[in-house]
Amino acid sequence: MFWVVVVLVLTYHLVCWALSRLRVGDYSKKHVLITGCDTGFGNLLAKRLDGLGFKVFAACLTSAGAEKLQAACSERVTTLQLDVADEDSIAAAREFVGNRLPEGTGLWGVVNNAGILGPPVPCEWLKREDYVKNLAVNLFGMIDVTRAFLPFVRRAKGRVVNASSTYGRIAPGPAPYCISKYGVEAFSDCLRREVYRQGVKVCILEPGFFKTGLAPADAVISSFQRWYDATPPEIRQHYLPPDKLAKLAEKIRAGSYDNLNLVVDAYELALTSRFPPTRQLVGWDVRIVYRLLWNLPTPLTDWILNAMSGE
Repeated sequence: MFWVVVVLVLTYHLVCWALSRLRVGDYSKKHVLITGCDTGFGNLLAKRLDGLGFKVFAACLTSAGAEKLQAACSERVTTLQLDVADEDSIAAAREFVGNRLPEGTGLWGVVNNAGILGPPVPCEWLKREDYVKNLAVNLFGMIDVTRAFLPFVRRAKGRVVNASSTYGRIAPGPAPYCISKYGVEAFSDCLRREVYRQGVKVCILEPGFFKTGLAPADAVISSFQRWYDATPPEIRQHYLPPDKLAKLAEKIRAGSYDNLNLVVDAYELALTSRFPPTRQLVGWDVRIVYRLLWNLPTPLTDWILNAMSGE
């Protein structure tokens, strides 16, 4: 009986893998909106889709980012400014995109890629507003962008692709970031089930550690130092000092992936597959180490994570 179950599970995964490799085609007729295109994954994805022939709306936070990206792409890419934490900015972006879509055409994809790390410090050091700032971008921004553009996606029977994280499954900290990514997972699961019969697909990416501009080691350490100096000594004495955090940040940086195209490949699969995977774990650290950690007994997982952090 055991081996029957094993064979059935392996067969299921093999069939899913094979189906995910079937492509939709007609890329030149498909329009995709991507948020967070100033740098990193979003920037690379806009260029990748441009090369494949997609029509791309690449949303950048800054005008400088939009201008630089536009100069590096063909006329198939249209850049715009968008602050996902600002409802008025989202409304303006919706009008901008709607006015430029051909009549009767929708969006094949909305890629919610924009995100921030937030303060890399313990929970006790943070106030309510520190959580709100992170959630405004990583969670509420994603929700608001999805709601605004979902009618366009439904018109094309397209898909919503949401950037989550390893930390949407397991929470070593910082808390605001982890909470936001757990929220991404929950919202995506709810949405996927609600729009399934409308012909809309919802996909989640869960990358491991990659060397992007999201969390440069020097910036993390300097930010931590500022919070450390502002925290009363009787509280901060119970937590890692800056020198130990610096060693931990360097260890994480050294073990992070340089090849950002692994995540871009996953985004591409979510947008080009006829049967895209619901979830994609990107990076061997997620597929092996963290997958193991979120399935171990909780006390053991806690002990391992504390040992990894030097506590």
